Amino acid sequence: MIRVPVATRSHAVFLKTEVQTGLLFAKIALESKNPHKISRNTLNARKAYDTLLYFLNDTVLNEDADSEFHIKLATLRGNLLELGEYV
Repeated sequence: MIRVPVATRSHAVFLKTEVQTGLLFAKIALESKNPHKISRNTLNARKAYDTLLYFLNDTVLNEDADSEFHIKLATLRGNLLELGEYV
């Protein structure tokens, strides 16, 4: 039997914070006209996305949190695609 850990409160808070951070970096990049600012914030948004995917593999959220989280994760993915990232 494979044991899947259930998210502790701290895991859930971490995932929620990381997805919000990634969304913020992506928003800044999408709204900027400065190429350096776009590049830097796209990189930070991508790091947040990759971190989320890494930790999500080991975490199971409750149903309500899972639904909200996946909507935000999909939004972040869409923003990264818009910024030219291959995700």
